[in-house]
Amino acid sequence: MKQNYSDKMRETIAQYKEGGCCTVVALACSLDWSFGKAHRHMAKHGRKPRKGVTLTQAVVSLADAVDKSNKQAHRIESAEGLTIGRFARENPKGVFYVLVNRHALAIVDGVMQDWTANTAGRRKILNCYKIEG
Repeated sequence: MKQNYSDKMRETIAQYKEGGCCTVVALACSLDWSFGKAHRHMAKHGRKPRKGVTLTQAVVSLADAVDKSNKQAHRIESAEGLTIGRFARENPKGVFYVLVNRHALAIVDGVMQDWTANTAGRRKILNCYKIEG
């Protein structure tokens, strides 16, 4: 099941009574995992319920998740400093895990998978990983 940020994702987040779960949503969308699987994975890496994680925790948990999924993540240094909107327009194909200041999201085939998708386009990318495999 391809996970994306849709009404179903909103319902799932509500069932978990979650908030501050952008890294969970980004992980689920970028690795084709269910929200529950991504939620359990992030908890194993120190994420507390209704709390965010540090940039380091997000990167370490992504590396472990990619390894468990038999996929590869390549850091895209040229994306750093670009806005999310520009990056999405310039990369219409592919799956990306994107970290910005205090937030994470997935971009899948040029579409932001996030609840801030309508307003996040001007935020500057801190780290970006292309997921392949």
